[in-house]
Amino acid sequence: MYQIRLDINLTLVISIVAAVVALLIAGVIVLIYRTTVTSMVNKIFLRPRPMPQVDRSPKKIERDTVVGRGRNWFYANRMQFLNVGVTSFDGTHLAGYYRPSSERGCSNAVILIPGYDEHPSKMAAYARLIMKQMQCSILIIHPRAHLMSEGKIFTYGLMESVDLDAWFDFLKKRMGPECHIYIMGRSTGALTALLAAQQQGFSENVAGIIVDSPGESLTQLVCAWTKVKMNKDVSRYISGVRKLTEKRYGFDIERCDCSVHAGRIKVPVLIFQGGSDDITTPVNTRHIFDNLRCEKRMVVIDDASHIECYNKAPSLYENEMRKFIETCMVRLVKIGKL
Repeated sequence: MYQIRLDINLTLVISIVAAVVALLIAGVIVLIYRTTVTSMVNKIFLRPRPMPQVDRSPKKIERDTVVGRGRNWFYANRMQFLNVGVTSFDGTHLAGYYRPSSERGCSNAVILIPGYDEHPSKMAAYARLIMKQMQCSILIIHPRAHLMSEGKIFTYGLMESVDLDAWFDFLKKRMGPECHIYIMGRSTGALTALLAAQQQGFSENVAGIIVDSPGESLTQLVCAWTKVKMNKDVSRYISGVRKLTEKRYGFDIERCDCSVHAGRIKVPVLIFQGGSDDITTPVNTRHIFDNLRCEKRMVVIDDASHIECYNKAPSLYENEMRKFIETCMVRLVKIGKL
């Protein structure tokens, strides 16, 4: 009699312990998942470092690449660039370097957008290249939460694409309402430019867009970057990242996809893509290109990795840039804007 009761009680205890252990394991798994997602969101979007009040010339800049020589040129001619600023749609103060054209009455301007965590001076090589092709004013912007621009988070082109409206207004006030604006961006700067061009009310002053190593979407960039830089497969966490980002910052990362609505872009687009790029891959960039319905050209540099096209093939890069600008000018003549 007592033995039977003992067996029953023992079975009940074992079942309860097993259930508690299962709940604890499930709780630990959920906790690890949430902790990982929170850590990822912080690393992806937060820019906690204080922004410097001034841009000091680095003590040493490498000179063995096109981009390095461009940075040297920038700091050697730093006094030609004015520190300028605008206030964006949400009150964020944005900074930039502005170099007016030496030609009085010049109507051409170029906005250069660096990639994530890049110093704006890295765009100086592209500025020099475009200046060889035409007389123009140069504006190198500091994306939000970079260098001297305000902001605590960087959204990989989503909010930054709207920030461009303030810079368009800046140039029209400086150069006149009929000025012709070209946009050049690389990596996330390229994604910013393409997302901006898809929006309703996109500035009619924009004459052409040049992008180097554009990311297809924020989701693709995050998965590729973490795999390459951290050796982690984060695809299983993307759903959690999406939910937490929307809850914390109020935007859906799925909206940051420039291939879906690429057909809305009306101005000519030139794309440079590295054939060995494992962050913004040729396949992803091809999705963007195939969906474009405007005048377009895609140039693939086979042995170039991420944002290395200009360094790997400078002559080809310069020739393609020259032909593209000529194409844009011919278009402006045809539509009666030049």
